[in-house]
Amino acid sequence: MDAKGEIEAIAVRTHRQSGGGLLSMTKDIRSSVATTRAFIETQPATANPEQLMAMQPGAVVATQDPYGIEPGNITVRGLNNNEIIWLYENSPITNDGTFYPQEAVDALNLEEVRLSPGSTSFDLPGSNGAAGTIRMALHNPEHKLGATTNVTYGAHDTRQVYGRIDTGDIGNTGLRGFVSYSNFVGDDWRGPGHNWREHVDAKFIKDWQGGHQTTLAVEWTKLNFQLERPPSMSAWNTYGKNYNYTSTFTPGDTNYYKLHQNVYQGMFATLNQHFVLSRNLVLDVDPYLYWAEAAIPGAMNLSASSAYQGTEKISGLQLETGNGSTANSALLYSNAPALFERSGINAKLEWKIGTHHRLIFGDWYGFTEQSQAGQFNYLDSSGSPKSLWGSRSSAVYLPNGKLYNFSDVLNRIQTNQIFLGDRASYMNHRLSIEAGFKYLFYRAQNFNRIPGVTYNINNNQTAPMPSVGARYDFNSEHEIFMDAGVNSRVPDPSQIADSVSASTGKITGRASRDQKIETSIIEELGYRYNGKLINAQLTLFNYNFTNRQVQTVVVQNAGLVTQYVNAGGQTSRGADVSVGTTPFHHFSIFASGEYLHATIDNNIPTNGTYLRTAGNTATGSPTWTANLGVNYNDSRIFGNIQMHYASSQYSTFTNDEKLPGFKTVDMTLGYRLPKIGPVKAPKIQLNLVNLTNNHYLSGIYSTQFNAKSVRAMNGATIAGSAPLYIIGAGFTAMFSFSASL
Repeated sequence: MDAKGEIEAIAVRTHRQSGGGLLSMTKDIRSSVATTRAFIETQPATANPEQLMAMQPGAVVATQDPYGIEPGNITVRGLNNNEIIWLYENSPITNDGTFYPQEAVDALNLEEVRLSPGSTSFDLPGSNGAAGTIRMALHNPEHKLGATTNVTYGAHDTRQVYGRIDTGDIGNTGLRGFVSYSNFVGDDWRGPGHNWREHVDAKFIKDWQGGHQTTLAVEWTKLNFQLERPPSMSAWNTYGKNYNYTSTFTPGDTNYYKLHQNVYQGMFATLNQHFVLSRNLVLDVDPYLYWAEAAIPGAMNLSASSAYQGTEKISGLQLETGNGSTANSALLYSNAPALFERSGINAKLEWKIGTHHRLIFGDWYGFTEQSQAGQFNYLDSSGSPKSLWGSRSSAVYLPNGKLYNFSDVLNRIQTNQIFLGDRASYMNHRLSIEAGFKYLFYRAQNFNRIPGVTYNINNNQTAPMPSVGARYDFNSEHEIFMDAGVNSRVPDPSQIADSVSASTGKITGRASRDQKIETSIIEELGYRYNGKLINAQLTLFNYNFTNRQVQTVVVQNAGLVTQYVNAGGQTSRGADVSVGTTPFHHFSIFASGEYLHATIDNNIPTNGTYLRTAGNTATGSPTWTANLGVNYNDSRIFGNIQMHYASSQYSTFTNDEKLPGFKTVDMTLGYRLPKIGPVKAPKIQLNLVNLTNNHYLSGIYSTQFNAKSVRAMNGATIAGSAPLYIIGAGFTAMFSFSASL
């Protein structure tokens, strides 16, 4: 076994079947839980990585659709998805802001999805890890030639086809790999519209003489999905899940469903290179590349007599109706085509000193450039946008012949993180101690190219992030661990640009020129039990935040745009627990839960004054969450039932409105058929999502300061603004057939 393999064998001890594949025990200094292949293969073939984490303690998953094609949200210990460093293999796929896991990978290609919610390891790449990390580990290519296929059919005329080919060892080259392809189509589950997804995963491993190894992993995705209309609490109470975009076009109707389709295509590639320079010296170099384009949809009734570009009024603007005739006003498709380009490299040198110490030094560098130009496109006579991607052939132009851009922003972000640490092991690996330090350099440049706004704003910051931890094995069954460290979240680049209304010319959002890096100091103390029948992990945690960044959604030029609020200080304390059994008479049980006490530490500023929020419960932080899973597998018949519970969570800083608590139940039933000629492992499977057809709100779409009018600390009355919510997916049945060759 090569040097890298020896390190992994010492660091990890796994029980794949514990808790039906939901409790993979590790010898780590920090909390770590994982959903492994044993559980993943029982879930819907369309599931995204967020949905696969729904049984883990402290992870609350808000799904908009039962299939995992539309974007949902995951919170970990009350912290949002964009507070998590998502790793594709070993490289950060997170795109300096919001990340949608359904874009990243097919569940059928995942070997494991691992959550480490505490302090991030000092040699880990990524800058947005206040809530820790989630690593998506792909299937390793087989050494033998083979193929796998899966066909899924479900409610709402949904179907997905999937196929994967493993090359096996290619001659004596030391090279092997796999390539997979999937295609999903289906109707929207609660309203008009359709979803479509096309995806490719590939991974190739090259083993070199001397223990060197090179791994290339690539994913490519193309999406077109129907956005769901997020309701306020009032709208939910009135309409329930029928609060949808309209199915029939009426001139002037901005809520027509075809005006709210999201399109995306992108790819991510990482090349992990492991070099054994000597017996005691190892070098890892991991470059990666991300590219994507998308268009944020919306609709707006624009009057030619009151149209603005930036703060300048437009004179002589000519608009067209759907039949091509000129008009003074028109319903237009308002979209913001965006291009994202991101590259980086993480390199580290590991020097083994004596029998106890491994000294690690390295550097992570990332560069992102993203451009976004809002524009208007014409509709055809049926009300459909002539171009979802914002084609210039159907765009609105200014009288001078130039494209009418209501926004035009270019962001460049550079992050550089140097790190140094020591991993020590004593007492025949029973005692492990880790101490490390990383220092983050962050530079963001914003160029806003519309009239009347600040053209260039820069944001330069640094952040020191020390960490320390230890683990001790009393014996083969009992283990304790502790870790403490500093995590960070860099400001979203959208926060350093002014925004302007295209219909009034007024600035609707001022750039936050001094947006600070969110910092969290984290301490964990934990215990693991690794028995023959039962495995368990208990973690106590404490977080102290400064410059807490809370995500919300606002309307800008008829589109829903993500923004962030600096909520100041926050304290979060609680406990996570996971318990799983090994199979007993083919049954295994898994249970997890979390208690969370998260409070706002200060009064939050708004409108030139302060709201009384100190001591309130932090938004999006349910006090109790719990999961229970029962699994059966006798090698032929298999199945499981999964129950989820989350208590209520506040959606405003003033705690005057909250998302009610909810319960859901999912079920899997399946049968493995005997081998049929060359066809191996044929399997039929039925997945039932939201078995009880519970009608519920699954998450907060937009957090607000206050839902009702309140009196601020200076005596002024602050008008309320209704939070919006995510409607949880309804009952859905999916049937699939899979086999291998």
